[in-house]
Parts: sequence; structure tokens; C-alpha cells
Amino acid sequence: MRWLVTTSDYRGDRIRNYETWIESAGIAPVTLDAVRPEPAGAASCAALLLSGGGDIAPEAYGALPHPRTESVMPDRDRMEFDWIRRFREACKPVFGICRGLQVLHVAFGGGMIQHIPDLPAAADEPHGTGSDDVTHGIRWMAGTHLADACRSATTVNSHHNQAADPAHPAAGLRIAALSPAGIIEAFESTEGPPVSAVQWHPERLLPREHPASGALLRHWIALVRSPV
Repeated sequence: MRWLVTTSDYRGDRIRNYETWIESAGIAPVTLDAVRPEPAGAASCAALLLSGGGDIAPEAYGALPHPRTESVMPDRDRMEFDWIRRFREACKPVFGICRGLQVLHVAFGGGMIQHIPDLPAAADEPHGTGSDDVTHGIRWMAGTHLADACRSATTVNSHHNQAADPAHPAAGLRIAALSPAGIIEAFESTEGPPVSAVQWHPERLLPREHPASGALLRHWIALVRSPV
């Protein structure tokens, strides 16, 4: 099985983390970026995995840029929107991690919180905006596939300054988990080919030790083999 993995136009430890994570389950990664948007074999991959990275260009969701919005790569945004469309049309699963969750939310018509510390409820909740991840609790939504698969995960790692906006939800997606402050930590599609995404970084956790990594990866593999 091969999965297509999107990233920025760099190679290094960060993308290697994603590759190693899925390789641990016997999945071969095919990596693409805005410089190389059509790698050999991309169209034959069984699933699309949108990885982390910089902020989404605010014009993609009809907003003016916040002073703290940074590392915007419009070419990557367009590339990922295009591949989401392609995989959806091919009835193949699409998964997202951190920025990947945010890209999917925008692709489905949802809005964004450009700077989490501006939210009074989240002002004191750590989200790892410095050089290291932080850890916080998670609250699962009953009746979702992600909750059924990963309920034993009570904490997740975190490293992001933006988030999908629950006040401007995306059509066709339902929230599967929230942080204590109400930040969207996971969502999934309600119809059509499976779409599933998390705000944390499972690729930085040990799959054999943390259900937010191992149980999630097993759930995604099951969606590829037998879509819900």
C-alpha cells in the first residue's frame, strides 16, 4: 500500500517523521510538494495524507491576514486543494495532520482562527507555539468513528498557532474531539469518501505506546481497506 504525503518544498526531519510513521505500518510514502506537484505514482496511491507546516493564506477562506499569520505558501495551498479534489473524485480517503486538518476545513468551506491566544477561552491553554510540543487533554465526541477508535487517548501533543474555527464550521464534517478550551482537535466526514483529520502530531508519538498515534494509524488503515 502507498499513500501520497504532501509537504512544503523542503526535505528534512519533519517530513521524515511522517514517512517513518506510516512506514511503521508497512505503508510506502510517495512525497509531493509545491515544487514537485506530480510525483510518479501519485494517482495510484490508496490515500492522501496532508502534513503539517505553515499557515494557510487567509484569502483562501475570505479573511484579511492577522499580524501573527506567517509562513504562508499559497502554492502549497492550491496544490493541496487540487489533490483533495482529485482523491475525493476518485473515492479515496483523505487524512490530515495539524495544518492538514486546517486545509481540509477550509477546503470544505470552513473558517479559521488565525491566532489562538486571541480567544479568551484558549488564552491559557498551551498549544506549543514555541520550539517544542506541549501536552493537553482531549474530549471525545460520542458517536464518531474517531472516538470509537481512539477513545483511550486522553492527552495529545500540540504545536500550532491557528485552528479550525468551530464558529464557522465546514459542510460535511463533524467534530470528533475538542481541547478543554473548545479548539477542534479532530473531525471526520459525514458522507462520501472518508475524510479524517487531527490537530495533534501523531508522527511525533510512539505508535506502540500512545493511542493518539498507534490507534489513529490503525483506524486510518482500516478506512483505506474498508471505507465506513
